[in-house]
Parts: sequence; C-alpha cells; structure tokens
Amino acid sequence: MESLKQQKLSATILQPTYLPWMGYIEMIDATDLFVIFDHVQFIKKSWHHRNRVKTSNGITWLSVPVAHASQQTKIRDITIAEQQKNELRNHWKTISLAYKSCEYFTQYNNELEQLFNHDYVYLMDLNVAVISFLLKHLGMNKTIIYSSDLNLADEDLGRTEKVINLCKKAGITYLYDAEGAEPLLNINLFKEENITIEFQKYSHPIYKQLWGEFIPFLSTLDVLMNEGDNALSIIRSGNRRKN
Repeated sequence: MESLKQQKLSATILQPTYLPWMGYIEMIDATDLFVIFDHVQFIKKSWHHRNRVKTSNGITWLSVPVAHASQQTKIRDITIAEQQKNELRNHWKTISLAYKSCEYFTQYNNELEQLFNHDYVYLMDLNVAVISFLLKHLGMNKTIIYSSDLNLADEDLGRTEKVINLCKKAGITYLYDAEGAEPLLNINLFKEENITIEFQKYSHPIYKQLWGEFIPFLSTLDVLMNEGDNALSIIRSGNRRKN
C-alpha cells in the first residue's frame, strides 16, 4: 500500500454487486483506483446478489441463492447456498437464450459460459469474476483493492468517518461517489481532510436492444452483447458531471 499512498489518487468505493449496471461501470472507468467495499454488511434481496436481464418475455430477475447468515455478516463472508449451486448454470441458460441473437454474443459466450459454470464458494468471488469480465472486455485496466485488506478497524466510526478513514488509509485524494450517497455524508469533513468528493450525475444512455421497447438499468451485459466495442463509449456518454 505504500506505493499507493505516495500518489494523488482518484478512486471509487463500491460494494461488489451481481451483474452491475452501466452507472457502476462508469464510476470505475472515471477513476484510477477501484476499492471493492467488502467489509460492510451484506443486504439480502439487494443488488449484492441479484440483477435483471431482458429476454423475449421481458425483464427477468437473476438471483444468486445464498446460505443463511446473521444480519451482521460482512459481504466478504457470504457463501452461495451449497444445495442450489446449479442455479448459476440456470442463469447462464437464461443469459444465453436472451442474447444468442445479439451481434456480439459469439465474441463473449465461451468465456461467460465458463464463468457461470465455475464452482464458487463465496458470493464475492462470483461478483468480482463478473465485474472483472466486464472491465476486461470494455478495455478497462484498473487498479483494484479490497477494503477488507486495509485493516480499517472502523467499527466505532460514523458513516462519513468510515469513508474518510478508508480514503486516508489508501491515499485517496479524490473520491467519486454514487449520487445517492450525497445526503448521507458530511461534505465538510472531507474538506477538512483535503479530500475532494464528487457525486455521480448519470443519465442512462439509449442503445440498440433486442425484444421491443428500450428498457434501462439492466446489467451491463446488455449493452456489451448488443453494442460490443461501442459499449464503453456508450457507458461514458451518460456522464453528466460538469468538467
């Protein structure tokens, strides 16, 4: 971590979600460092383990079954339900049926099939594998670290103080955060620590899509399958920040 501390770093801090949407990817693209926020509480029936794809029958939810865990269990410790591990194979069947007619499906299908047929123990490993696949095929080479590796000892800190503590530990001087975080954080505390914070302003782009009327806020797989090499420029076009 010493090498990181010696640099001026822009970063985004995001919880690892399943099949993340385009705005999630835009945040990673816009900064130098991607911090996987994995030492915080897992939330059941959230984006942590479910997302949407568009099929010939409309929106389909894909949910990863997780083993029972206490409410305080950290994201990094959540395991996939052993008796339902075949559900990932079913996810692949749904995805392949939904996108096999897309222009770019054959460019990605072999690697994706292997990804969904892998035997994961931890949900986070699955999510990071999917995110890494997306970043790779969007041409994004990013430095990635895990919050759980930073020895933060932040259990007694407030929400803003936890984020600032992480930034200081990783040497982050510019934080790009989700728009929904703005009312939850004390901006003045960031100023006091000489950390610049900016919140995402994202307008969902429209792109070519199968199966009727355009539907936004799907997994990034949707734009990748439909637009291929154009996907990253489309994702970036949603950025509405004032530069």
